[in-house]
This record gives sequence, structure tokens and C-alpha cells, in this order.
Amino acid sequence: MVNVLIIGATGYIGQAICSSLIRSGDHRVFGLARTPAKAKELGKEEVIPILGSIAENAELLKTIDAEHINIVVDAAGANQESHVLLEALKKIGAARLEAASKSGITIPKLGFIYCSGTWLHGISNKPVNDLIPVAAFNSPNAPAELTSWRPALENAILAARDVLDVIIIRPALVYGRSGAIWSAFFNPILEAVKKDTDSVAIPLDANSRPGLVHVDDVASGFHAAVEKLPLISGTGVYPIFDLVTSQESMRDIIEFAAKELGYKGKVELVGPGEDLFAKAMSTSMNGSSGRAKQLLGWEPKRVSGFVQGMDAFAKAFMAAS
Repeated sequence: MVNVLIIGATGYIGQAICSSLIRSGDHRVFGLARTPAKAKELGKEEVIPILGSIAENAELLKTIDAEHINIVVDAAGANQESHVLLEALKKIGAARLEAASKSGITIPKLGFIYCSGTWLHGISNKPVNDLIPVAAFNSPNAPAELTSWRPALENAILAARDVLDVIIIRPALVYGRSGAIWSAFFNPILEAVKKDTDSVAIPLDANSRPGLVHVDDVASGFHAAVEKLPLISGTGVYPIFDLVTSQESMRDIIEFAAKELGYKGKVELVGPGEDLFAKAMSTSMNGSSGRAKQLLGWEPKRVSGFVQGMDAFAKAFMAAS
């Protein structure tokens, strides 16, 4: 069994990754929990909890060695903390390799899989793929401002391949289950239903066409990365993979969501203004996941799309709210 540690295990994507790995029966899954309550939550799902944080990481780092963690998955979506984690893992990875060399043995590198995102492609109405560099001199588009810090982190991860085996997974805009990332836009609609207002303004670009992927398929993508990491590493394969299964109209998404949430008034998509999160959510993305399918063996199942399944997705969102 591969010992996998999930950072962000109680989050929207992290929970789904934990469940996918545990269901397979092939992995022993650990999860970082910031509080005893979160640790208990993980324990109920058969995830072995590690109480601590990236900032106060003594217990975390001790556990990585004590439990012989093989792969660390960072699905926390943090900025500075992810840099701190990477530096800590590089030290652990280097120490493992040095100790093995002194003992005259060969060991696998510590694995690190990072959750990035396709917002790094920026507004891409023309087709883009995961071999196109982001935030580089020849990049076709600038990353969404909200994630402008991420290319530097991706490059730091790629540069750590001397001591770590790495893969970077970039999910498109995620939907499904609790639909947590959509709360800022669906909750005002629910509030408008309660107040029976004639109209509701949503700060998104009506003309945007985001790339999308169901959270279950994100989890299976990370699952595939965990299992293919030893095969990808050291081969010269560029270890960045986009996960996207559809491109849909934001106007359709919000209007169908409003209908299924029970709103009978007029929905106005008024644009994101200066809100960086709303701007990022409005990022059009014309992408593909051919390399993830070919090289990782990723087989997405929830491919009918966000709009087509909105009746179920809206009910799931309301149940989780």
C-alpha cells in the first residue's frame, strides 16, 4: 500500500481525493487537520488524521518520516503555505536520498503532487493545452490576477525534481457535490428566493465560457497521478496536466441554476467589476485533457456537463448549504 498524505484533506477537493484513494483499497491515506474537530471528521472517513498546520509543522514533518509517507498531495489552495511546504519536503527528500546513498542503497524519491488550476491559462478563447507555458515570454495570455502568484510556485516545484518526484494537476473550474466554489454566486439567488425579489444581480461575465470539471473527476485525476507518479518521474515527460471535460456558457450556468434553485425573477449578470475572485470565475477556457488521458490513464466519468445535470447539482448545493 502506498502511504499518501493529503494537505487540505477536509476541503472541497481534498475530501474527494481522500474518498477516491480509500475506495480503491490500494492506499493508506493520511490527512492534515488544523483542529481536533477536523481530525475527528477525517477519522470518520477512514483517513488517518495528523493534527497540525503547515505554519506549525513539527508534528507534520515528524509524521512524514515516522509513517514512511511516500507521496504528499497539496490540495489546500494556499499561497505562502504551499511554498513553506515545498521547502520542507525538499529537505526531507534530500535527507532521505543522502541517507540512502551513505548506506549504499537506492530508494524512491519522496513524491509531491500539487493542485494548481487552469486559471493560469488566462482568458483562452483559442485552444490551449498543458504544454503551453504560463506567465512566460511566449505565453498567449496572462494568468487570472487572483492566481498570478502560482506560476512561480509551479516553477519551484518543477525545479525540485532533483530531490522529489513531482506532478502538477490543474483542474478547470470545479462543480458538483457541495459546489462550494459557487457559493458566492448561488447564495444571492437563494436569498432572492427568500425575499421574493424581482431581480438579482450576479457579478459574473455573461459572455464567459469557463472550462469545467466535476469534483469526482478531479479526484480520479489525482488518483491517477498518485498511481502513475513512479512511471512518469525521470522519463522526461513534462509533469503538468490540465483536467477539463466541458466548456459551457456562464449565462446558461447561472440561469439554469436560478431556475433549479427556485428563483422566478430576472437574473442579471452584471460583470465582475474589480472583484478578483469573480474575475477568475469569469475566465473563459478552451482547453483539453488529452495528455492526462494518454499519460495518466485518466478516465473522467461525469462528462454530461454542469448545465445538463443542474437539477441534481442545485439540489446538492442547497442540501450542503
